[in-house]
Amino acid sequence: MPFTGCTLRIGGTALILSLCLLASCAKRSPPLPPIPPPGEASQGDPSRDAQSRLLKEAYRAFVQERYPTAELFFRRFVDGAPDSPRLAEARWWLGRTYEQLGDYRGAMTQYRLVAAGPLEQQTNGRLYEGHALRRLDELRQLHTHQHNGQVGRLALRIMAGELPSGPPLTSWLQELVRGGVTALVVESFPTHIPGPSSLHLENVKEIASEAHRAGLLLWVALDLHQGNGMELRPEWMATTISGRGQERVATPRPDIAHGAYQSYLEWFTRLLSRRGCDGLLLVARSTAGFSEEFSEGSFQAFAAAFGTNLSPEDLLAPAPSTDVPAQGRATMYWRWVGWKALSYAKLVTRLRNALREASPAATMLVEVHQSALTDPLQGLERYGEDLVELMSQTSASVVVQRGETGRDQLWEKFGQRPGMRERAWIALPVKVGTIPPSMGGLARELRDAAELGRWSNVLIRAESGPAVP
Repeated sequence: MPFTGCTLRIGGTALILSLCLLASCAKRSPPLPPIPPPGEASQGDPSRDAQSRLLKEAYRAFVQERYPTAELFFRRFVDGAPDSPRLAEARWWLGRTYEQLGDYRGAMTQYRLVAAGPLEQQTNGRLYEGHALRRLDELRQLHTHQHNGQVGRLALRIMAGELPSGPPLTSWLQELVRGGVTALVVESFPTHIPGPSSLHLENVKEIASEAHRAGLLLWVALDLHQGNGMELRPEWMATTISGRGQERVATPRPDIAHGAYQSYLEWFTRLLSRRGCDGLLLVARSTAGFSEEFSEGSFQAFAAAFGTNLSPEDLLAPAPSTDVPAQGRATMYWRWVGWKALSYAKLVTRLRNALREASPAATMLVEVHQSALTDPLQGLERYGEDLVELMSQTSASVVVQRGETGRDQLWEKFGQRPGMRERAWIALPVKVGTIPPSMGGLARELRDAAELGRWSNVLIRAESGPAVP
């Protein structure tokens, strides 16, 4: 089956993936047991109960990607309970939190303390020791020096068909790590393009294994709006109303609000969660017209929710602005737009939950246009991007496409909403002369990324074309 999505294997299961061993070793290290999440309070000693509750709240913040809060809680536990039998556990998760915040040196410090501590009195002490030592080996392969101390995470996005194969892939991935890249984002071509363009499940396993050996995270881009790489059914496809004669016109895109399509995406995501990926990027809709598209299934669900007898033609076809019924339709029209955007946000939550069934710390990123920040009504109507709903409902990170608006202006928009800046990425499209791009060819873009200052997370999208001198 073609493939374009993935899941994050962190918090134990990611650490048991194949790692690079010393050249003299012929066998791989045996897998380690998975790390359990913090359990309930012991209901015995009140002080221990309070510590357990604090640890549980810290872990909850971590899996919800509220990393600054998780850091605060884990640090409070470590500083306030130095004699706790769960100190190694807390230090392990504090290290994982530092990684998510881009502080790899801080993470390695915590892992070293876990490995060097008195483990006999610690709950699952030897288990955390093994994972800490393994993670230290992985992080030593990463380029841990951040650009000018400012860029926390740097990701490179590339099409699946542009990846090298065989030994050249290994060398290229190692070059990315040396250049400061921490995550590779692989995207699939549409399925109708011939050749080795689509990403399949087995391809993902192979690429993830090589990426992890090099010290990279692997994320996969999934286009829900186009359905690239997925088996789409005719009843899921979206329809629009033509301006002339109010005729229904089929589109080549699935309806993002169709219930059966959403259930398929959830099932598909569960399949992906076992393929070694470390995150999922939901690609922004490439064409305007989100509000104009519907299917029988989605419109029936909307009509039932609002108790309306209007047809799609009544709601979506053009009407004179002076017509009183048109004003009534306009009110219901905006209800339709809001309902459909909320359905998309809820779908993102479902997919995040499906990812985290196997990996509680799975990373979910949602790409949006600049208009989602600069002109929210336009972003909502054209692309279905309600930034407030996406960030509050899903706890996902947001990747903003860079356009004409200045970077500082976009950053100020993020600053107007609490908790948004920590989950903000900026996407930089880059023309490269060679595919796959070399770090030498990306040198200027890496310098630009370092100059982004307050944007701590940067995603570079490599596009074929003459490189900018």
